[in-house]
Amino acid sequence: MCLLVAVCDGLFAQTVFPSLEPLFVYEAAGEPLSGEDLMRAALDFSLCPAESEKGEQILSRYRELEAAVLSPETAALPPMAKGEKILTLMYEKVLRQYAKNQTRVDQLFIDGSYNCVSSSVLYFALAREAGLQVAGQETPEHAFCSIYIDGKKIDVETTNPGGFNPGVKKIVEQTEKSTRYFVVPKKYYSGRKEVGERKFISLVGRNMVSMMNDRGNYEQGIPLSAARLVFVGNAIEKDTAAVREDFDTLAGNYAIDLDQRQKKSETALEWLQAVSDRWGITAGLQRKFDTIAYNCAVNYLNLKEYDQARRAFDEYKNRLSQKNALSIDQMIYSAWLDGSVEGLSPDETIAFLHEERKGPGAKEKSLINRMNQLEEYAWYQKLKPLFDGEDYLSAAELAEEGLNYVPSSRNLQTIKAQCLKNYAIDIHNAFADLANAGKYQEAQTILLEGLEKVPSDVTLKNDLKRLQNYLKK
Repeated sequence: MCLLVAVCDGLFAQTVFPSLEPLFVYEAAGEPLSGEDLMRAALDFSLCPAESEKGEQILSRYRELEAAVLSPETAALPPMAKGEKILTLMYEKVLRQYAKNQTRVDQLFIDGSYNCVSSSVLYFALAREAGLQVAGQETPEHAFCSIYIDGKKIDVETTNPGGFNPGVKKIVEQTEKSTRYFVVPKKYYSGRKEVGERKFISLVGRNMVSMMNDRGNYEQGIPLSAARLVFVGNAIEKDTAAVREDFDTLAGNYAIDLDQRQKKSETALEWLQAVSDRWGITAGLQRKFDTIAYNCAVNYLNLKEYDQARRAFDEYKNRLSQKNALSIDQMIYSAWLDGSVEGLSPDETIAFLHEERKGPGAKEKSLINRMNQLEEYAWYQKLKPLFDGEDYLSAAELAEEGLNYVPSSRNLQTIKAQCLKNYAIDIHNAFADLANAGKYQEAQTILLEGLEKVPSDVTLKNDLKRLQNYLKK
């Protein structure tokens, strides 16, 4: 009995979605954020809460570095020299080894490993505390800082100890006879954008979320991405839009995972509904809604589960774009029509379709076309035995009857024309046999009967004309 209960629990187990609430809500005393405030936020995004024992240890290390930046010796330097000194101190006291994916600021202080984001965030915090006007710069693949001095923007490439103001020669060694220089090449930062401090600091979280997405770790990634949304807020519209797009991408990827990998299209729709209820609908989420709703309908229709397709559609149709809702609605109805006539006789199919034409489906052009196609085929099935039996006149008359209901059917028009042509050929052959046998009166009678059915047939007209001319001689 216990075993049976366990199996049933498994059968009816429901998907537990990742939390849509922010992993944390960061609160600071004021704006702009101080250097330590920025580091606290960066630690939270590194999944090392600033209030934790480890977080306090990291903050203690940061304060030591900050003290060196605020020392009288460094504080007395002019802004340009101060900006360069901060980068030098970072490498002297903390930074050791570049690692492309090492975006966590706690790890940066633990073993000195860093990437462009973690090192730039550290520089940003220290420059802010030192009183410099610092800004975060972002490209699709990179992050760095800039400081403004007398209105001039100076870039700071934090992944290189000599990266202050890249492209400028700096002295390495100088003697009476020679001077040695080094230069950090000035990179072409394609697609660079200056972003607000909150978005810049949250790049730590973005990189963390990206790695979680790659591993399919939505349980951690989505709450952390939601924390970015709250942290960035609505202060800078373009930053808010970009962070929301990142969030929608992750939420959408989870929906795609449910839909395609786990084969749970309805669960994916339920998830997207939960996301839009909590955070509002966006164009990106709407596209996911539309795509997965279509997939859900197709999955059910492939199984010929028309009622399930209709039920799922009715549940979520108000969440879909108007165009997509109409398209799916028509697709389900069309598939239901196909399934409904499957196995019916031609007469049963025609009767069913005539009844359906009285319903609401007959108002949509695409559905009218599908009904016409189905009825056209039913009439074809009715007349085919007559055609195969060479009863062309009866087949033509049946095609004509069908055209009364489906007047736009080119196939029925073509079949009717072919039947009448074949009928005329049969009349011509019969006429020729009678005429050759000298039975002219009978030959004329059969020609007149044929022309009564196909009065425009040129061959029969010529036959009659030749026969009448012959009889006049």
